[in-house]
Amino acid sequence: MINRDDLQKRNLPVGMDLTQFLTTRTTNLAVGGGQLIYMGFAYPGSDEGENVWMIQRVSVAADGSTTTLFAGGQALFNQVWADRLNLNYS
Repeated sequence: MINRDDLQKRNLPVGMDLTQFLTTRTTNLAVGGGQLIYMGFAYPGSDEGENVWMIQRVSVAADGSTTTLFAGGQALFNQVWADRLNLNYS
């Protein structure tokens, strides 16, 4: 789901096991009988007000079913984490 081309353009550092380092943020909100989980990923040290975040929203319904959508409709590092609640997800 992560856009590898976008990751490569950003030249993210890699660990000894070749995994890429990312700063992550998570917010959980109770909504009705379900839950919304916002997950953000960015280059280490990124400011939450910069448009350098990839943000996904996971909706968990009361029956346990889930839906995962990305801010702006794509898995790109071009969103602002501080605005996550007001972004369009598709």
